[in-house]
Amino acid sequence: MARTMRRPSAERCTWWLAGLVAASLVGCGDDDGGGSPDASMPFDAGPGDAGVDAGFACPNAMPPPIDPELLPVCMLEGCVDAHCVPNSFVSEEQAALLGNCDEGSKCVPDPFIETSGEFLLATCRSVGGAEGRCVSRCIPQIADQAEMLPEEGCQAGEECAPCFDPRTGESTGVCNLGCDPGPQEPPNMFMECCGGAGSCVPTDLVPEAQREQLGVDTCTEENTLCAPSALIDPASRPDRCDSIAGVEGRCLPACLPAIGAQADRLSQGSCDAGELCAPCFDPTNGEDTGACRLNGDEPEDPPTTFDRCCGGIGACVPSALVPEAQRSQLGTDTCEDEGLLCAPDALIAGAEPTSCRSLGDAEGRCLPSCLPSIAAQADRLPQSTCTEAHLCAPCYDPISGEDTGACRLNGDMPDEPANTFDRCCGGIGACVPSTLVPEAQRSQLGTDTCTETGALCAPDALIAGSEPTTCRSIDDSEGRCLPACLPAIGAQADRLSQGTCGAGHLCAPCFDPISGADTGACRLNGDMPDEPAYTFPNCCGGLGSCVPPDLVSPAQRGQLDSTGCTAPRLCAPDDFTDPTFRPMTCDSVAGAEGRCLPSCLPAVSSQGDRLPQSTCPATHRCAPCFDPITGAESGACRVNGDMPSRPAYTFPTCCAHATAGARGRCVPPALVPEDRRSSLPADTCTGDTNLCVPNPFLADPNHSFGSCTTQPMGLGIFFPPAPGACVPDCLLEAGVERDSYGQSTCAVGERCAPCINPITRESTGACD
Repeated sequence: MARTMRRPSAERCTWWLAGLVAASLVGCGDDDGGGSPDASMPFDAGPGDAGVDAGFACPNAMPPPIDPELLPVCMLEGCVDAHCVPNSFVSEEQAALLGNCDEGSKCVPDPFIETSGEFLLATCRSVGGAEGRCVSRCIPQIADQAEMLPEEGCQAGEECAPCFDPRTGESTGVCNLGCDPGPQEPPNMFMECCGGAGSCVPTDLVPEAQREQLGVDTCTEENTLCAPSALIDPASRPDRCDSIAGVEGRCLPACLPAIGAQADRLSQGSCDAGELCAPCFDPTNGEDTGACRLNGDEPEDPPTTFDRCCGGIGACVPSALVPEAQRSQLGTDTCEDEGLLCAPDALIAGAEPTSCRSLGDAEGRCLPSCLPSIAAQADRLPQSTCTEAHLCAPCYDPISGEDTGACRLNGDMPDEPANTFDRCCGGIGACVPSTLVPEAQRSQLGTDTCTETGALCAPDALIAGSEPTTCRSIDDSEGRCLPACLPAIGAQADRLSQGTCGAGHLCAPCFDPISGADTGACRLNGDMPDEPAYTFPNCCGGLGSCVPPDLVSPAQRGQLDSTGCTAPRLCAPDDFTDPTFRPMTCDSVAGAEGRCLPSCLPAVSSQGDRLPQSTCPATHRCAPCFDPITGAESGACRVNGDMPSRPAYTFPTCCAHATAGARGRCVPPALVPEDRRSSLPADTCTGDTNLCVPNPFLADPNHSFGSCTTQPMGLGIFFPPAPGACVPDCLLEAGVERDSYGQSTCAVGERCAPCINPITRESTGACD
């Protein structure tokens, strides 16, 4: 409803001389048989003629009973050529039409006094060119309508009043005064309007201040307005009625623009057809509407207002008063009573919202933040130049280009074309400025194909606030279809399937199947999981999970086995399922750079106790970044993008031979089986790596030397040939063994050592 219902102020539209009777003011004398002039005599008098015919005169003219010059001059404003006649000379009927000079006299125009009532008013053209008579402005009803009556053809101090009321066709009486034979033309009536309850009046007959209160309604003639008849009558007061929410009101014509504009909110109630019950006071703010102050009317009840809401810039109105099409746009805000909606004052008043610059500097309008559609975007919409409690809503959706309606309220229209963000995420997302994304959500978005600095790719569905589609994810667990352009989803593209999801989407589980933690995939935009968390069976002493092979990348499958799981599932350490996980750095064999890896990994468990725990947890061993024998990368320092920080470390060489080269490596005793340590020399090895291990034993701790047959020993000692083994000469003690054992069939740098000591008959260990 309009915030302030303007007053029709109809008391100034009281035209047409209501009550001006045909009787003369002083009274005609007897006609002595002559009677009144023939009313059918030809009417051809132009403006300013002395009567209906230029040659006509009153037949019974008598000397004036009173000389006007002997009477006091009438001093009424705008009145000329009139004097004050004692009340005793004026009848009651006449007195009602005349103005007061003082308590004992009336203001009577001189022509009425001078002719003793035997006068003829000059003929003229009145409102709309209708036949009229020149009447003195000393008559109050003429003076009151002076602004609306023409003066052309009349003397100074006179106005041309019509013979007939142009609204109703009824005689005004001015053409039957004195000796006037009466109107010579039929009534010239205004067209009807306002459903027959009003008249189409020329605009220039309506006071300028009142013109905006009237509409054209059904009037077709140019420069006409529809004036309700009931309001023109100064004695008419609108009927009382019960208006909005039962507050005091008045029955006003629905053809009044201010009333018609509220036709969807004002009811007819007890009013007549064509009327609506307008409240005396605006129930949204208590302001006087003027509906109860027409023609001297006054409200009987004090103002009653609706409770305030929307931070004081709205009112709690009954939903029945809100057009059905608009109800969904309003919320309850702080309105407590059932059936109430919070309607912002500005929208109720029909005002166009203020322009502002919205998302991406697009055209927008300042709308109250209590509107549900605006509140839902409070973290995305800027305040811009809007006042407090308002946000700048774009005219067009910057993602889809669709009209938001924000710039079409109360007759408003956009001034600029739609301005949309660049597309991304395979066409299902938009490149939005990161400043428009809530800070807590920025880390969830990526740039995708967005090229502008500071832009993030936001999927349309998430921006629109819709809940993702349900799907079946890993191991048939509950999931949701999410865009693959989301970094967290794209990082799992080799593990998540599309399933029943649309193109560009993957089915993300509601819960992490390894930890059981909520992934958040099923809590977007008010969504919630329907099923409890699902997790894979445990393995690796609780450090891993039995996962389907297709969830493990082909490059990693060879590093896992099914220990602790039911084949074909593989036991994957939980840490390794996190794409951001990198193992902890540690000092491995001989202080070489290493990483802490779970002991359940086949590559780690196969080395038993040869790998140190170092600074790793009890369930892990420190695997070297490089094989200390060959220098090749072990892969331990390449998990999820990890890299070694130091160059490769290899054990020092030993057991050198001029021809065969280095045939062993200096190894820490801890890496050598205890039963073998005593049989290995230090050779050239020093420090912590003080055992020289032949190369074959480095590759295979269970390696056996090649067999041979011993030769006669040197130094003059002879023993018959016996079974032996080809042993690198560096393993033999310098002196007797190295010098007395022959090469036999062994390679260069090797000696054929007997399996049994020929002297002690004990095993030499060479053939063990």
